[in-house]
Amino acid sequence: MGVIFMLKRIDNIIKKFNMIDKEDKIVVGVSGGADSICLLHILKELSKDYPFEITAVHVNHGLRGKEADEDESFVRDICRQWDISFNAFHIDIKEEAKRRKSSEEEAGRKARYEIFEKLRKEINANKIAVAHNMNDQAETVLMQLFRGSGMKGLAGIPLIRANIIRPLLAVSREEIEDYCKNNHIPFRQDSTNVLNIYTRNKIRNELIPLIKENFNPNIVGSLYNLAHLLREEDDYLESIAQESFKQVLKEKNTDYIVLDNNIFNSYNIVIQRRLLRIAIKELIGNIKDIEYNHITDIIELSYKGTGKRISLPRGLVVKKQYDDLLLQVSENKDLSFCYNIPTQGSIVIKEAGIKVETRILDKKTFKLFNQNTYTKSFDYDKIKDTLQIRTRCEGDRIFFEEGSKKLKKFFIDEKIPKDNRNQIPLLADGNRILWVIGYRYSDFYKITSSTNKVLEVKVININ
Repeated sequence: MGVIFMLKRIDNIIKKFNMIDKEDKIVVGVSGGADSICLLHILKELSKDYPFEITAVHVNHGLRGKEADEDESFVRDICRQWDISFNAFHIDIKEEAKRRKSSEEEAGRKARYEIFEKLRKEINANKIAVAHNMNDQAETVLMQLFRGSGMKGLAGIPLIRANIIRPLLAVSREEIEDYCKNNHIPFRQDSTNVLNIYTRNKIRNELIPLIKENFNPNIVGSLYNLAHLLREEDDYLESIAQESFKQVLKEKNTDYIVLDNNIFNSYNIVIQRRLLRIAIKELIGNIKDIEYNHITDIIELSYKGTGKRISLPRGLVVKKQYDDLLLQVSENKDLSFCYNIPTQGSIVIKEAGIKVETRILDKKTFKLFNQNTYTKSFDYDKIKDTLQIRTRCEGDRIFFEEGSKKLKKFFIDEKIPKDNRNQIPLLADGNRILWVIGYRYSDFYKITSSTNKVLEVKVININ
């Protein structure tokens, strides 16, 4: 393949997907094989017109002894000839695999990207270019298929992920090798590529040739097209899910996420799965160890009665609470506190993260206009016992115009989740509840025409 034709082809891909901008600084992963040498050469040529800056990085895995050292020397020499900055890193991949508790193949992949990212930051680069090609994509799709992956997995390797770009992804390995050979560009052959000791090698050397010969001569192109189609559809569905998540999200902090269960149940199951993955990522950073059956279990839970719960990997607990679906990583612990509060002054309730301010007012000077959710006033003359801020106790009742109600019944009627009931601070006069703070206050202590003194209570959040 001619230099001009390939350069134009890759240049069109770069422009179509906005991979590179003028003045970019790009770290290029170079193993010495045909793919990475081809990528390095093409970027070198294209950089003359844009312009952008490239820096090569080679990772010696320490697996092939002299051959690996020769690869490193080869890449260093190529970079010297082409006037490209060169960086080499050495890792012991066997030790990395033990440390990461993974295969050598997986450990090597992760270590390489960590090195690329580390160098990118050190030299203030903004892109990382790697040389995945169409055949790599086809192999990846088959690997994901055998693992039982869904659409996202079958979409394979993305052209762009964060700051990582793959300009050669739409080019076959045969085209890359032809480009190098026809243009007298040397490259190295990794002897382990022909050894079927890794899953990818078995797919590359045995399965794909078998499919080509017996089923589809263009299987590589077909799998590449499938991945491209699925990625477009996955991106579209993900955009819908992200917008839907804004509608279904009721509350969020570092420990939990609350979804509106009624809205959640109104979505198609395809969007429900994605909403749950988004929520889990928001909560614990990623969905590692969260499998398809876990997502299915949560969806089934969403249709069950209140109080049901399931436990999932990584300490994730999901609960159905009335009209809410609660995902949390650390369950609320029951609080137990009881403080006598002054009728004039303030007190901090550390357990509840609040400060309570109180004052006595004369009915004649009292104005009702300053009342809100966290400022309430009561008939001081009706208070019989020591006023307390505390959590609930056996026998607590709250009084309304139509009669009294056990506090437990009040919580049930208000659909306050069980896990939250022992967290709610109460303003209490013995077993009579003046105020379920943040919810409802007692009609018994309402200010009337016969009130002489008014107790004003203000609650301030100090967290």
